[in-house]
Amino acid sequence: MMTNQHSRRGFTLLELLVVIAIIALLISILLPVLANARAEGQKAKCLSNLRALGQALATYSIDDSSGYTAPVHPRAEHDWLYDGEYEYGGRTGLGVFGNPDFHEENRILNRYIFGFSNKVPKQLFECPTDQGIEDAPVDFEHFFITGEGKGKPVWEGTGTSYRLNNHIDFLGQTPYTQYFYGPYLRPRTRVPSTSDTVLLEETVAEVAKWNAPTYSTNGWHRKSNKFNVTFVDGHASVINLAGQSNLSGDYPNYWVLRGDGWRMDCWPEPPIKDKHDP
Repeated sequence: MMTNQHSRRGFTLLELLVVIAIIALLISILLPVLANARAEGQKAKCLSNLRALGQALATYSIDDSSGYTAPVHPRAEHDWLYDGEYEYGGRTGLGVFGNPDFHEENRILNRYIFGFSNKVPKQLFECPTDQGIEDAPVDFEHFFITGEGKGKPVWEGTGTSYRLNNHIDFLGQTPYTQYFYGPYLRPRTRVPSTSDTVLLEETVAEVAKWNAPTYSTNGWHRKSNKFNVTFVDGHASVINLAGQSNLSGDYPNYWVLRGDGWRMDCWPEPPIKDKHDP
């Protein structure tokens, strides 16, 4: 009995090169798609964090004796260090944000949500793509540029990626006196529009806030000038913020900063003087 022998041949070099080129092309197409999908997932996680914190702060406001939109440290009237931007909750930070009063077990929102447990789920306060603060023409906070937070994620330096909107300025007044034009140090009943007044923001948004409209700030989610925020009513969304605006001609002695569907200010409610100023 005879067995047929079928001749076999391998791929030619040209065929192998064609296959490799096709695989490389597919990879080049898929990698950006996968990167965008991953970025969208991280953005969604960040928004989920902000939504949870917004609901926690809304509940806190109901229980707070003064109805404040966010925790106010008992020493806020004595020292600027306690003016609330970061130490409301999260982990123990660095430098001034490592002050014993700001250790995670002493941060007011932590204690409100988790009691005195030392097992605070700190990832709630961390944006997954927190890349720290870029060096921009206007440095809104030296802590991130030349201080202990330099080159570090905001989360690591301050204990949280998310900054409370205290919207503070002195509008060139002499003597130097700071006023809060946003929801910090203010009861919810004195926030004219809780659904579009920002309460928490990704800290990188402050770079856009303090720099000229022509400066483009890199966000943490692959989008310039777009930032995740929480509003006073507790919901979270994305805003476009590209530089501060001086609208004092329309709102005398009041710093008004607004965009499409959002605002940092509480006009026409009067500004609140910083407690520790003379």
